[in-house]
Amino acid sequence: MNRTLGFLIACTAPLAFTATVAAAQDQASPAPAATAGATASITAGATVYDAAGMEVGTIKSVDATNFVIDTGKNTATMALTTLSAGPKGPVLGLTREQLDAAAEKAGADAAAALSASLVAGTEVRASDGATVLGKVGEVTETDFVLDTGKARVKLPKTSVAKGDSGLVIGMTAEQFSDATKSASGKKGSK
Repeated sequence: MNRTLGFLIACTAPLAFTATVAAAQDQASPAPAATAGATASITAGATVYDAAGMEVGTIKSVDATNFVIDTGKNTATMALTTLSAGPKGPVLGLTREQLDAAAEKAGADAAAALSASLVAGTEVRASDGATVLGKVGEVTETDFVLDTGKARVKLPKTSVAKGDSGLVIGMTAEQFSDATKSASGKKGSK
């Protein structure tokens, strides 16, 4: 059954493209590594400042090793070790402008790497990064066709990302299977 399903799968676990810009820390004088006490006070909603005391952005979320910062223009994931404690709150060794520039560059680099990888014959995996769903068939400006061997599924380029093991979509193999079965059934009914 090698037919193209004329639908776009809306991923139930959308891929978030946040730029990791910790390497951009080299562009400015580095902030001292955060101490255990300083990282304990880093919470979602906290304002992050630069070395001059100017606002850089707001922390959106924190986990054991990273935080997500929103500058109002960009969102970036950075290592907690890039923060230090300051008189007003957490301090980052980058200004808002430097962080925005680094995030935009990282985003453009990631988009270019994805575009270079999204070519016919490349395997596409489920969100686990291990399960191969199929291979890229044709590629257009906004979409690509995923050939599963049983069906050809048209997906938006925004549904795929470059992961550690290659191209991945934001769905498990089971979610993808369910979505393609559902779309196949709808195509035949009126």
